[in-house]
Amino acid sequence: MASPCTSERFFFTVKHFPAVIDERLNIMAFVEASLDLVAIVERLGTVFTPVTVDMQGNIDKIKKSYKYDENSCLLELMLDEKAKGETTAAEGVLWLNRALFFFELIFIEIINKLKDQIPPNDVNMKEIFTKAYEGSVKPYHNWITRQLFSFLCKMSPNLPQLLKSLEIDNLVKYIQISESYNVKLHLIRCKIDDFLKDNNIP
Repeated sequence: MASPCTSERFFFTVKHFPAVIDERLNIMAFVEASLDLVAIVERLGTVFTPVTVDMQGNIDKIKKSYKYDENSCLLELMLDEKAKGETTAAEGVLWLNRALFFFELIFIEIINKLKDQIPPNDVNMKEIFTKAYEGSVKPYHNWITRQLFSFLCKMSPNLPQLLKSLEIDNLVKYIQISESYNVKLHLIRCKIDDFLKDNNIP
């Protein structure tokens, strides 16, 4: 897993998601950013282990199934896989992208609360996690998984705990960097989502 430099504050060293350039999405940059997001989630506590295990499993599918080098385009690799009548890695991309949406919604809600100058202690993280879950992956889950996520949302850390786990001691800088991070996350997630739908993948 990617390991941000320990000499700096953790969150401020996390890799951001890459841009799509000339309709190409670099697979290595995407995977590295996804691994750093897994590292963020790991810091939220062991209660989120099922989430990190699922995300890591989907990342592993992508790395094992696709040509993984600095010149490879994730979008092209998904088309190649479809042409062969296979879907294993594309399913990994699909489910990983759904997880990205879940965290995108969480991050934007936190940013908005802080920009509205709501004190961290007054931010209802259980409500934020629940709202993000209902707006992202819940429709794709069965009853058992929904119960698991309901438990995870209820056991989520409060915002001061979350900020501490990410080694954030400067809220102004956090908001600036988090906004930039989330914009890039949103753009790449939407691109992948549209690409999957437009090409009927998987």
